[in-house]
Amino acid sequence: MKIITTLLFALGVFPVPNLCGQAQQPAEDFLTRQHVSSLAVFPPLGESVPSAARQMSADMFGSKLKLRSAAMRVVPAEAVATQLDQHGMTGDFGAFVNLYSQTGTVNSEALKRFGQTLGTDAVLFIYVLNYDEQKGSRWYGKGGRNLCRIQYTLFRSSSGEKIWESLEFRQHDSKLSTNPYPVERVIGDVSESAVTSLLSGRQNADVRQKPTK
Repeated sequence: MKIITTLLFALGVFPVPNLCGQAQQPAEDFLTRQHVSSLAVFPPLGESVPSAARQMSADMFGSKLKLRSAAMRVVPAEAVATQLDQHGMTGDFGAFVNLYSQTGTVNSEALKRFGQTLGTDAVLFIYVLNYDEQKGSRWYGKGGRNLCRIQYTLFRSSSGEKIWESLEFRQHDSKLSTNPYPVERVIGDVSESAVTSLLSGRQNADVRQKPTK
């Protein structure tokens, strides 16, 4: 044992003793601490942006969350819409969305019924506030530009309680091309940032300020 220790020190590798006598456990993420093991992604909102960008925001968020949290059961937006339609709740959902998007008011009773129908611990609303592409100009030496803001809000299904919300913002200014970046890259970057914020529990209500816990 002394010989091995001597060799480790000679190589610059210093063994760190386990003072607790046990392997260190990884820290729990925010969803685990909130006892959320299943999540339904609702069809994304944002009438003023292209439908492709809206759908992509839901698909990419779900896929990236699954990559980062393999144990999480994620019900994608298309499946949510199908299940609500099968249970005759499409009209109720439309009324819920109108109230929420116009006033910011959440119908907790309707939200609980949706959660019970979907069988998830929480439901996520994605509101694509804006998505804009601008082509640059070689004459003026300006590159292409993208701007995107998406708000994510997570509600507990059993109570309608809001447990997390974050406004994610990305601006891409191309230095090499007058064309803006592909929408897949921009929405992908915003989705990755949102998943990181969710798993860490960071919340950001103002894109001009630093996120808070």
